[in-house]
Amino acid sequence: MRDHPSLSFAVQVNQNKYLAPTDQGMHVVVTVRASRAGAPAACAPPRVAEVLLVDCSSSMDWPPTKIDAARHACRVAIDTLRDGALFGVVEGTGAAKLVYPAGPGLAVADARTRREAKAAVSGMIASGGTAMSTWLDLARELFERSPAPVRHAVLLTDGNNQSEAPGALDDALDRCRDRFACDARGIGADWEPMQLRRIASALGGRADAVVADDLLADDFRQLVEQAMGRTAPEVRLRLRLMPRTGLRFVKQVFPALVDLTGRCRDAGEAIEVPIGDWGQDQREYHLCLDVDTAALTRGRDRLLGVVALVVADEHGTGAERAVVGHLTDDLELSSVLDNNVAQVTDQAELARAVDGGWVAVNRGDLVEAAREWGAAHRLAIALGHTELRDRLEKLIEARPGGQVVIKDEVDPRYRHSAILPPTISSHVNVNPLPRSPLVQEAGAPRTCGGCGRAARPTAKCCGHCGTAFTGDTP
Repeated sequence: MRDHPSLSFAVQVNQNKYLAPTDQGMHVVVTVRASRAGAPAACAPPRVAEVLLVDCSSSMDWPPTKIDAARHACRVAIDTLRDGALFGVVEGTGAAKLVYPAGPGLAVADARTRREAKAAVSGMIASGGTAMSTWLDLARELFERSPAPVRHAVLLTDGNNQSEAPGALDDALDRCRDRFACDARGIGADWEPMQLRRIASALGGRADAVVADDLLADDFRQLVEQAMGRTAPEVRLRLRLMPRTGLRFVKQVFPALVDLTGRCRDAGEAIEVPIGDWGQDQREYHLCLDVDTAALTRGRDRLLGVVALVVADEHGTGAERAVVGHLTDDLELSSVLDNNVAQVTDQAELARAVDGGWVAVNRGDLVEAAREWGAAHRLAIALGHTELRDRLEKLIEARPGGQVVIKDEVDPRYRHSAILPPTISSHVNVNPLPRSPLVQEAGAPRTCGGCGRAARPTAKCCGHCGTAFTGDTP
């Protein structure tokens, strides 16, 4: 494709093209990689704007290490800003207050403004309630006054969004969607993980728990460093579908699970999906196309759709990647998932098991929670998710005979960290770019001895119940 001035993009499509007459969906994994191609012009106007949204409600004062950690993390984040970046700090309580700068817009990062901002942050105190919609709306207003095309916020909270009417947060998220990206962090033990996940998912970021107050500063530093490296704004996936083919869903599956289906836009003869601002990065997407197999001819490849990339600054499309369907009566061909698609399916089951354990804990069913988190733990091991495995091992204990139980007196911060890992997915493509092969798996599908479900020949575990396969049989 015609590259962005400072980034070079590449797109890869993985699928198993074979469809049985009874199939209705074609699953595809699209991998997008951006690598550094140069440096932005030194005279270019500021391209990145950063806003720190810091919970300063009264609960942040107990224990006082929370507000101290928030102040320190803000100072570290401010020092991480590159010269010329636009930035601001918002004190979040039952209302939103711009702590720095004093004026209505954002400040330009330099030695003087960093020094002033750090002094202003040191004066933040904990007092008041929590109304996150006001924090996000103020961030949106600040970004709308900014000329920077790359816009990023970090939201930190220690509590529930209880100082505003039900629905206010969702309304604010609708106003902010596609206006800026936001990563969310929860500190302490009394915040609601699903609330932060909702914010991060709507605004194209990631949610996570701060398991120790002294780790917050390094987390803020990394988030701001990533934002400073983003030079390509408003990148979009463009999908052109053939007649009698539709889009069922599109989800980002790496580095975080985000359903993008509701963000699809009509682009004339194509559908465009906003995939955010980019620096040197890799992200993966799971597409499912509805296919009318009656329109296909047996034994022949049929074009189902074409995937391309659009970078806003370049106003053009890149090299197109085809999605193909091939109708067959050979079940050995149509019943086996592409390796990359299969791994995405396993990751979806892993996410479901993690969430299932959280729901069970909240209703007091520790037996069901242990079953779900035990299945998630087995899947995490089989899929190589070492960080999630470690987080789950802080919650559950395996006893002789294979019994899994919830540990006593678990620190709520560890429980939150298991629900909101930085990523529950992993890189899925196994083939180097730019080749876009159709990966096949030899052999008959495996049958799980735990639940009887079929799995692909090379599966390491059952995607339904988590039973591990060993040797030639489960």
